[in-house]
Amino acid sequence: MTKNDQLREMVATMLMVPTNEISAETTLAKIDTSLGGAQLKLGLKRLGLSLPPGPSPATFGQLEAAISGNSLTHPRSDISSSESTAVNEVPKHGGMGSLNRLQVGLDVQHIGALPAASDFWTDPFYGKIFGKPEIAYAVLQSEPRTHLAGFWCAKEALRKCDPSFMQTSFEETVVKHDSDGKPYLLWENSSGSSRLPHALSLSHTHEIATAVVVFMPSALEPKQSNVSPPLPPTPLPADPADRPKLSRPMAFVFAALVVLFSLVGYLIAHHYWKV
Repeated sequence: MTKNDQLREMVATMLMVPTNEISAETTLAKIDTSLGGAQLKLGLKRLGLSLPPGPSPATFGQLEAAISGNSLTHPRSDISSSESTAVNEVPKHGGMGSLNRLQVGLDVQHIGALPAASDFWTDPFYGKIFGKPEIAYAVLQSEPRTHLAGFWCAKEALRKCDPSFMQTSFEETVVKHDSDGKPYLLWENSSGSSRLPHALSLSHTHEIATAVVVFMPSALEPKQSNVSPPLPPTPLPADPADRPKLSRPMAFVFAALVVLFSLVGYLIAHHYWKV
């Protein structure tokens, strides 16, 4: 079987259509997602192939052309050589430059889009995307793909929230759970592991999973050492109306989270339960 035949067979499997239906005009819109892109790259790697930097191919013919070295449109000139390699150094949190403000990332994923696997430990896709703690947690659950879809959303939401993680390999940003069962993000590489300061929330229905990641860069700023000692705490007034109000930054964070979760809930209800 030639490389082109193997490529055609791989794409047919991803699109869930017979191999003989794959032609140069076959659209790849179904896999034009972050998860589909990751699956495509891993599949190409197993075939000894790779996609050059540039726009995503829209059809199978464009995919063949890109792999053979023919540019789809114009080569991207804004990609540096370092973008194609994994980053070994711990990213500097808060990729928004000098914009010292709240950063939020949100991702939603259809659970059924994750490939079925008889063994999640040995499956090449799951082994390249998820860390061992994530697989270990998922296989103990009744529906492993449901939880793995949530972990995938967390990885994507982290990169949307904090662009400094864009070039970090997926298996190095791991979702773990504390003693209370609350999820958090861990950075793992050859130098060790460290818990990330980003807040994480996961949720799912029977068909979709979602994750929200929140990060406030100012929380990492070093405190000045010459500040005056704190004053003794002031007792709260007996009348609730006279008590101090929620600070503006905290109120903004709370309001942003309420809006995000309300939007996710509305989208889920509107898409799956509308009459």
